[in-house]
Amino acid sequence: MASDAATPVPATASAAAAVPVGATRGLLVDPAWRDWYRSEHERRCLSSGNGFEDYATDLLKRLHPDFHNPDPMGRSGDQGCDGLAEMGTIFYACYGADLRAGIDTEDRRKDQRTRDKLVADFDRAVDKWDFLVWRFVTNASVGPETLRKLTELQRAHSAGTPRPVTLAAWRAPDDLWFNVANKLSAEQLDEVMPGVPRARDIQLADMVDLIDQLEATPSGDADAVAPILPVPDTKMDFNDIPEVTRIEFNAGRIQAPRIDRWFDEQTDPGLRDAKAHRFREIYLQARSVTVEPAEVVERVYTALGGEGFRHSNPRANAVYAITAYFFDSCDIFESPPPANEEGGGPDAVANERH
Repeated sequence: MASDAATPVPATASAAAAVPVGATRGLLVDPAWRDWYRSEHERRCLSSGNGFEDYATDLLKRLHPDFHNPDPMGRSGDQGCDGLAEMGTIFYACYGADLRAGIDTEDRRKDQRTRDKLVADFDRAVDKWDFLVWRFVTNASVGPETLRKLTELQRAHSAGTPRPVTLAAWRAPDDLWFNVANKLSAEQLDEVMPGVPRARDIQLADMVDLIDQLEATPSGDADAVAPILPVPDTKMDFNDIPEVTRIEFNAGRIQAPRIDRWFDEQTDPGLRDAKAHRFREIYLQARSVTVEPAEVVERVYTALGGEGFRHSNPRANAVYAITAYFFDSCDIFESPPPANEEGGGPDAVANERH
């Protein structure tokens, strides 16, 4: 699950790979996308019978590139197989219980039903197939009787026995999420569960491509075209920028050469000036609401990355980088006057508070 807060650290390759792809142009994927998929996963795990089994196999075929679910054939059906993977060494048996019909069923009877299904599926599989790992994937209750029978089978087929098999029961939603769904890319999850929300509150929609590029590549891979210097303390002090924001800006500034290159590659030579002007408008609008520097910065961040951008470290780092870029070029916040110019003062924002 995504964290509620994002820290200004370089994005890892795995984090970048997890960023959802295929966003509608002009709309960023909601930063809390993984929470949405988890919620949708739990809803689908409530499906009964074939509905759950189809969902589980949809996930499994994306976890295993060589996953195959045989079609039923005549009287023998599928011979108890809901999927083979890893060159036939892993065997899956899926059982979707009718959870709604069983609401009034005694828990012990539910447990016995699951136990009987587990035993029948395993006996059928071990009689018809040659495999090393057997996994029972279910949304049914797994109580003491089911667990007791599972451990008996595990001991009966442990290493050194005539037919060694590693047995496991994966209970939905948790086991199916952590063992399968959570290991898939966002693109794969979107194939199974389409409809992830998009962040529609951004005010700089034509910079979505830039944000996507900064998210997709680890910030440690930024081109060191020129030495990366800290954000000027004079401007920071003059605007009373809090320490946390300074750390965010400094973390983001390593992306400055990449942002320069992105603007250079655009067909509109005036795009950079237009975006700087728009950034300035958003900044002044924020200043009309509050003069607290931290609140002003947060409003600029949100205009760029959408509400909840901190749910994603790659998204947050991209937002820090672009905001710092326009801060350094004096498009947002105020630049301190020359030392010999009267009326400057050490803290322009603080003066507005009084």
